[in-house]
Amino acid sequence: MKVKSLCTWVVVGMLSFSVTCSAGAESLQGGDLINPNMSKSDNAILSKIINSLDPEDRENVTYIDQTGKVFVNKESLRKEVIPLEPVSQVTYKDTKSSLPSVSQDTYKRSESSSLSVTQNTYKDSMGQIYTFPVLQPKPDCMVGNHPTSTPMDFSTNSASFPVCRDLRNGVYRGVYSHIGFAWAMTRIHLPSKKEIYENPSKYTGSTGFVYMGGWSNTNNAVDAGLQHSPKYNDWAPFLLIEGNGGPLTFTPRFEGDQDIQMKFYVPSDGVVALVISGNDISGTKVTKTYAEAASGWTATGNGNLIKRMTNMAQIQNHEDYRDGSYIKNVAWYGSFIGSSSGDNIPWRGSQTYGFCSSPRNKVFIDFVHAGTETIDIILE
Repeated sequence: MKVKSLCTWVVVGMLSFSVTCSAGAESLQGGDLINPNMSKSDNAILSKIINSLDPEDRENVTYIDQTGKVFVNKESLRKEVIPLEPVSQVTYKDTKSSLPSVSQDTYKRSESSSLSVTQNTYKDSMGQIYTFPVLQPKPDCMVGNHPTSTPMDFSTNSASFPVCRDLRNGVYRGVYSHIGFAWAMTRIHLPSKKEIYENPSKYTGSTGFVYMGGWSNTNNAVDAGLQHSPKYNDWAPFLLIEGNGGPLTFTPRFEGDQDIQMKFYVPSDGVVALVISGNDISGTKVTKTYAEAASGWTATGNGNLIKRMTNMAQIQNHEDYRDGSYIKNVAWYGSFIGSSSGDNIPWRGSQTYGFCSSPRNKVFIDFVHAGTETIDIILE
């Protein structure tokens, strides 16, 4: 069965959902401006992006070019973009072998040495600290677009060493497609408040994530999805694109304990799009589209590798896989993959290069097939 658009009923086992086409899709017509607050040239750039998107994804569009410039089809969307800056250095001291639980951003070590933490720790303009997954390199066996080793076993927790790297920044579960796709859609059940706990220690920075993304024809990595807030128990959209500086996060946030729809695709060469549909924290059903320049990604799928990820991220080199954090009942289902919204099929084993759980003894999976599984990550 092919999905010709999102205006389609999809039935997976006993689960069913419907997606309603968004009204008010915008494009540049003649001399009209999509956003009169932007220049005519900026409107033309954004029009090209919007016209490349799936029609149902054009209502609320934010696009960021490679310089970080923001283009929005509604001026109200501009204030929803929250840029983040890398935290340049965290210095700590630890006089004991156990990991301390502390409430400050500066730590001390008995040797009085310092550690530069720049890979996955960021802050916003208010000084709030964010921990993100580290952008992983493209699986070794897939570099150059030609697999050179046996694909991973499709069983629940199997792993092959070229892909299952422990980057010492948290526990993750990944599903990796074969090379050659440019469009993917899935449904995800976000955990309820009782199903997720992040240890409040700023030493580890444990933070829950569900996201998509992957690697381009030129091996540039993208992470795109939702980040959990331990403080507010909600989920913020984010984009992290290799070579574009730090990540961007966005409002409004999405409430937990609901099923959302997530799409990740390449609307045109050198651009990726993340589309999230669900209830925001006010209970309003919204669809938000976030597009950003991304080097090497191709609209034909040539060289692209798409992934689905569940992660309990931690500050790199401060990992503690027994800190008591957990994320449970992350259900992925209704997954489709292909070259476009009009040319895709259910995501199954034949579209999948492999799976990865790292460390394997911290990831527990109710596995149905490559497009449907429920994940628990438990750090104890």
